Amino acid sequence: MEYFVYNYDLIAAGVYSSGPEKTIKTEPVKKCRFCKKSESETTFNDKAHAIPECFGNHQLVLADECDSCNKFFSQNLEVHLDKYTRPFRVMGQIQGKRGVPNYQSNNQKSKIKHGEIPTFVSPATENFFTIDKENKIVTVNYHREPYIPLGVYKALVKIALSTIEDKNELTAFNETIAWLMCPDQTKSVIKPALVIETFIPGPRPTCGVAVSLFRRKPSCSGEPYAIFMIAFGNIAMQLIVPSIVDGTTLTTKCIAFPTPFEVCGWPFGQPRTHIKDLSGTEKRKEDYPVEYSFDEIEAVPPDSIDPDHI
Repeated sequence: MEYFVYNYDLIAAGVYSSGPEKTIKTEPVKKCRFCKKSESETTFNDKAHAIPECFGNHQLVLADECDSCNKFFSQNLEVHLDKYTRPFRVMGQIQGKRGVPNYQSNNQKSKIKHGEIPTFVSPATENFFTIDKENKIVTVNYHREPYIPLGVYKALVKIALSTIEDKNELTAFNETIAWLMCPDQTKSVIKPALVIETFIPGPRPTCGVAVSLFRRKPSCSGEPYAIFMIAFGNIAMQLIVPSIVDGTTLTTKCIAFPTPFEVCGWPFGQPRTHIKDLSGTEKRKEDYPVEYSFDEIEAVPPDSIDPDHI
C-alpha cells in the first residue's frame, strides 16, 4: 500500500452497478477519444458503456466513443474478454445486460441455469462436477470457449482508458490507443502481458464492478506509468497499462495492490493470487475448476426431474 501511495496518483476510480446513470462527458465539439473523428465524420448514436455491461456496470457511460469504435471493440476485443471471464461471472452471478449468464459446456451436455436457485445439470459420465462428501466440497469444471489471451489483455486496457475523465491524461496513451485499434492480434506493445488475478472465496464480495486507475507521480521514475485494477464477483484483476511515457524502460514487474479482503481479514478464507500470462496470440481453450462448499446433499428420484424445466 505504501508503494502506491508514494509512487502513484489515483486518476479514475468508482464502483458501478445499477442506479443513476453517470456519463464521462465529451468536449463541446464531440470527438471520439479512440479514432479522433468528430460528429461530422462518424456517429455517436449508441450508448457506449465505459465498462462492459456483462461485468455488472449499468451506470458508467462513455460519451466520447463513436459507434464505429464501439462496434470494433465489441467484435475484436470484448468477445475474448467475455469468453475468458464467463466462468467468473457465472459463479459470481453477475447481472449482465441479459441477467446472470447461463452456462453450457462445449459438448452441450452440462449446463447451469440461474433462477431462484442456481441449477447444475450434468450426466454422471461427464465429470463436469465431482463431489467430496467428506469435506463437503463440489468441484465444478467449467470450460472456457476458445479465446485469444492478448485480446483479453487489450480489452482490459481499453476499459482502463475508458474510465479516464480528464482528457489531458489521455495524451500519454496515444500509442496505446493506436495499438488497441489495430485488428492484428499478433502485435503487442508489452511483453509479457501479465495480469495479477486474485480469487476471493465465499459469497460474492464485490457488489457491482469496482475500478481504479493509478498514474505514476511526476516526481517518480522507474515504475510502470499506469496500473489498472478491476474487481467483480469473486475476482480482482490488476495489470499495467502501457504508455509512450514508459518508452523502452517499461518493466512488467508490478507490485500487487492488496484487496480489502486481505487487509481487513475475510472470514471465508484467504484470497488466492496468481499471475496470468496473457501474451498469447493464438486461440486457447481450457478448463477452470471452481470449488463450492455445501451443508448437505439430498437425493431425489430421477423420475421426479423434468428436463424440460431445468
